[in-house]
Amino acid sequence: MQYTGQFRPLNLMMMPINERACVFNDEFVLADNIDDSGIPINIYADPLAASFLRSPYPFKIQFAMGLLCLGGSMQIRMDLTEYELQPNDVLFVRSGAIGQSLGASSDCKIAVIAFSSDCYRPQMSTQEVLMMHKFLSSGSLLRITEAEMEEVMSIYHTMRRKIQQADYAYKRETLISYMQILFYDCCQAMVPYVCAWEAQPRTRQRQLFDRFIEVLKENYTSQRSISFYAGKLCITSKYLSQVVYSVSGRHAGAWIRDYVILEAKALLKSQQYSVQQVSDMLNFANQSFFGVYFKKAVGCSPSAYQNQ
Repeated sequence: MQYTGQFRPLNLMMMPINERACVFNDEFVLADNIDDSGIPINIYADPLAASFLRSPYPFKIQFAMGLLCLGGSMQIRMDLTEYELQPNDVLFVRSGAIGQSLGASSDCKIAVIAFSSDCYRPQMSTQEVLMMHKFLSSGSLLRITEAEMEEVMSIYHTMRRKIQQADYAYKRETLISYMQILFYDCCQAMVPYVCAWEAQPRTRQRQLFDRFIEVLKENYTSQRSISFYAGKLCITSKYLSQVVYSVSGRHAGAWIRDYVILEAKALLKSQQYSVQQVSDMLNFANQSFFGVYFKKAVGCSPSAYQNQ
């Protein structure tokens, strides 16, 4: 049943942190319920964890997270979709999602990788962004092989050791690098899903949406208006908006914005261009307008993002 009351916010440091958790700078958390011999600790044994697992209310999750199921099972509702995690499943949780635990088996083995800072988000090319969108359009659950999960957990344990190493000066940089590796491993595992998705018969709306993405990839650095893309597809702006939302669940303007912001972030972080130059390269009328557009999407100014 869909919950229609008020959502409670859940930030990173509200997670049930115990002796099995590793926390870095209150912005990156690794946690699991597996002891040193590999035996699962009863997931309901910790009163704080049990309160989350048994909560009748959903939470507005204010951080990004990957849930790794290593044994047993767990039932979760994310937004309006219910998932049952089985061994070797990875559930991707975006910041801003509305989630609720629906229960877990007594032998459930779970590991969590969670972060609240954007610096841990992988750097993605346009092609990788499109692959992620194609995969996520059918759900957020990725089933990987046992060997792939072993590789993921090897990286997980390496990150734990780095966080716990008191004299290690490059923890953030190392965590960012390992998160990039995990991202590419996930992209590789997504390929069969995306190939199967592409092989499915496509409706006229699906074809229009795919064509919209193609035209967007070719023009987003210079064109941000929905009317431009509607014109390229020989349809009205209203119909394009309806089609895009019907197929993807996201507005056409959001797709355009995300591509523009992705490019802006890459250019700013390259340290090769000034904010003014990036504004010009993305065809903004002036630096001020670019700053407003960027801050509305990212939450900080272009110069602040560049200097993070």
